[in-house]
Amino acid sequence: MGRHEPSTTRSYYLSVAASTLRFAIIVALAVGGVLLINQAFPEAQGGGGTGAVPDGGPVVSESPSPSPSEATEPDPVPSPTVAGTRIAVFNGAGVSGLAGDTLTALIDQYGYEEAQPVDDAPATVDVTTIYYRSADDKVEAEFLANDFFGDLDDVRVAKLQAGSDVDRSVQVAIYLGNDYADLVA
Repeated sequence: MGRHEPSTTRSYYLSVAASTLRFAIIVALAVGGVLLINQAFPEAQGGGGTGAVPDGGPVVSESPSPSPSEATEPDPVPSPTVAGTRIAVFNGAGVSGLAGDTLTALIDQYGYEEAQPVDDAPATVDVTTIYYRSADDKVEAEFLANDFFGDLDDVRVAKLQAGSDVDRSVQVAIYLGNDYADLVA
């Protein structure tokens, strides 16, 4: 019959090495999983946009256009913070009075507050773009894109990047484009 032999230092070191190797494999798999998830979902990294308005303007990160099935859904209900939201309107279409008339309509219709006087955009804007300052302001920007600018084919909603010439008190900055000028003409 076999006897149980006492453990040796060799078996102890072999056991420690095997445990260490198992731990290293688990850590490597966990790190690889995190890297894979970050590659699969790049938006979660808070990355920058895909284009820019020249002269230090805000960086654009496009929102996807609604699909035909989404067009049948009712317009979103404004969030409770719409009234009092501080906005700025910039004329990127070169049409005299466009930004002022739009600002007045937004104040009258939704109760927004003017945070910065209307001004011309630093460059011509082809597609109307609504920039939001923080994640909380994104709701207002998306609401405006769907409700006030809903007749436009493609309104971009993007995060307002640091270093833009927009006043710090502005929560939502609207850059009116040629598409909007053509619509109201």
